[in-house]
Amino acid sequence: MGVREAVEQAIFVAVGAASLTRERAEAIVGDLVYREQLGEDEGRLTVDRLMERVRIEGGGIMGRIDSGVQGAMRELGVAHRDDVSDLNLRMGELEHRIRLLEGAAGTAPGSAGGDEPLA
Repeated sequence: MGVREAVEQAIFVAVGAASLTRERAEAIVGDLVYREQLGEDEGRLTVDRLMERVRIEGGGIMGRIDSGVQGAMRELGVAHRDDVSDLNLRMGELEHRIRLLEGAAGTAPGSAGGDEPLA
């Protein structure tokens, strides 16, 4: 492992991937440049590589969190938004059909009284 990789690893571990922002990385690397432990170009490259690493590893963390939450919701029996939308649509369709059937029943011949026995 080279010096640059060791510096990146130390920053990454010390600050933590989830809380590392570009400003914070630039401040830490800027301090190393100020103390002449890194050159300016090397410092910029280090910040860029750290931010890429945060993007890659941060996305993985968020994906695992999302999967865990989705699994817990499934285990609890909580319906997904798409499922609820589908049920609302289906319920609307059924209500419409019932209204059509009620309207057709009300206009059928001999149904005006409603209580007349069928022969």
